[in-house]
Amino acid sequence: MLPTEDEEQSVVVNYLRLRGIPHFHVPNSTFTKSWSQKRKNKMMGVVPGVPDLFFFVGGKPYAIELKRRKMGVVSSYQKEWLETLNNNGVRAIVARGADEAIEFVESVL
Repeated sequence: MLPTEDEEQSVVVNYLRLRGIPHFHVPNSTFTKSWSQKRKNKMMGVVPGVPDLFFFVGGKPYAIELKRRKMGVVSSYQKEWLETLNNNGVRAIVARGADEAIEFVESVL
């Protein structure tokens, strides 16, 4: 059975915790039907496409947009954010599954 994106991300987060690597996730895709909450979110800086995980190694930031191993689609907003981050000194990638994400972290350690 193919793990969900949430399950894959939980594996990566547990790995980062075990390694003591500072990291965070911005819940930028919080679903709400409330127009007032949507307006508030926008005023607070919520924008679509921000990568799922950010982590720091040697004082440098890195970002991962995590997708399922198969069938995960990168949106145009996500592509724009990945390009913006990479053009501004933050190495940002798309990882298909926890294994690829962990490989990326290991490559920068």
